[in-house]
Amino acid sequence: MNQQECDDDKSISNSNQESAVNAMDLLLDEKWFRKSIQGEGEVGGNIGAGLDWLGVFDQLLLNPELFYRLKTLRISLNREVRLLLKGWNLGTVTSTAFATARGKLLERLRLPTPNVREHIQAVLQMDELFGEEFISNHQVLRELLGVMLTQEDWEMIASVAADSLKQQMMQQVLVKTISA
Repeated sequence: MNQQECDDDKSISNSNQESAVNAMDLLLDEKWFRKSIQGEGEVGGNIGAGLDWLGVFDQLLLNPELFYRLKTLRISLNREVRLLLKGWNLGTVTSTAFATARGKLLERLRLPTPNVREHIQAVLQMDELFGEEFISNHQVLRELLGVMLTQEDWEMIASVAADSLKQQMMQQVLVKTISA
């Protein structure tokens, strides 16, 4: 490979890295966000304007601060929903309810609605929240949970927990009946 080809490859590589970093910075740019929503509306589908972190994982790694904040937020939301459910004294179905809630939260982080995206972006911009391993501001986390998990989500969580409890009870009935 001659020197010109090496220089061209480096230029393309640098250009790709710069556009990847810029693309991640755009996640917090309201003007870009509105334009992307409009573009999705024009083509009648998703063109990748969402926070689909799995689809842009390599790009996300190029912005370590945003990656760290999103990871901290995800962990903190999981922790907060676990504390919330634990406080409700659901007994043996707490873990089932938590697993369902955690799945819904992950779904909302991957493909948020415009309202959820707006709230996530606002929290990600709060520098004071990200100085520790977890976000300790329960009020901010609970408000975000209130936006991220809809009434339908909570109904699903309750339904899955109720089904789990029913299965546990029926298993006990069968074991007691068989052993008697």
